[in-house]
Amino acid sequence: MTLTSDDILQIHAMLADYGHIVDDHDWDRAHEVFAEDFVFDRSAFGIPDLHGIEDIVRTFLGRNMYAHFTGNITLAEANDGSVTAHSKFIGFPNEGPPVTGDYFDIIVRTPAGWRLKRRRAEVRQRKFFD
Repeated sequence: MTLTSDDILQIHAMLADYGHIVDDHDWDRAHEVFAEDFVFDRSAFGIPDLHGIEDIVRTFLGRNMYAHFTGNITLAEANDGSVTAHSKFIGFPNEGPPVTGDYFDIIVRTPAGWRLKRRRAEVRQRKFFD
């Protein structure tokens, strides 16, 4: 399978929607970005992974993030028909300074469109000038 321009646009739109849905707590739209068997890999933070939409909503419901932005998205097709994505994020938590990091995603085509199957987030440390 070769990704079409339309596939690429749909994936980019879905990744942008993630930020809107999570930041706005618009959980009625969570199915627009997460596959039913979604896993949020939080191993980089030393805490348990989240499994499925209900676990995401329950965990993020009281989350205190003002906004975050995703950019610099690169996509690669995998042999199994999924897509791997690497992107950068900037987050603005209400309780502290901005954070930056990387998302590493596995994205799958479902009957409803492209959805996140797995996401790993890694926060970058502020050591550039140290």
